[in-house]
Amino acid sequence: MKLTLRRYSLLLLLQFTFLLADLFFNTFAHIFLNDKLQLSIVFYVTQDILIICEYVFFTFAVHSTCVYEVGGASIIFRSCKFFLITTLTYFILSATQHLWIVYNVMWAPNTDWSGTLTALAFFQRLVSFVYYYACKHTALVVSDPRYDEENIDWIAEQLSVK
Repeated sequence: MKLTLRRYSLLLLLQFTFLLADLFFNTFAHIFLNDKLQLSIVFYVTQDILIICEYVFFTFAVHSTCVYEVGGASIIFRSCKFFLITTLTYFILSATQHLWIVYNVMWAPNTDWSGTLTALAFFQRLVSFVYYYACKHTALVVSDPRYDEENIDWIAEQLSVK
C-alpha cells in the first residue's frame, strides 16, 4: 500500500502525536494522583480530549477523500468500523475510569482501589493497545491513494459491489 504522504503527512503526524500523548498519560497520570490531584485531573481531561480529537481528525480525513465526495462513504466505513467501535469503547472506559478515580481520591481518600476499579483499569489498559492499533491502521487506510480522484474507476467498481 503506497501512502499519499504529501496530502496526509500533517494529519498522520498529529494522530501519532496524540497516540504518544495518550500512552504517556496512561503510563504516568496515576503517579501524581495522591500528591497533585489537580495535575492528574488535567492529565485525565487532556487524555479524553485527545481521544475525541483523534476521532475528529479521522472525520476530517474521511471527508477529504474523493470516495466520500462521490457518496461512497460506506467504502471507507467498511474498513473503519473496527476503529469507530474501538474508539467509542476506549473513550467510555477511559472517562469512566478517570471519574471513578477522582471520585475515590476526593470523597473516599483513605480507601484503596476496589477490585472493580482495578479490573476497570486493567481492562482500559488492555483496550488501549487495541485502540492504538486501530488508530494506526485506520490512519493508513484513509491515506490509501485508491481513495483519491485519479482512481475513479476503482471507486465506481467498489460502489457497484455492495
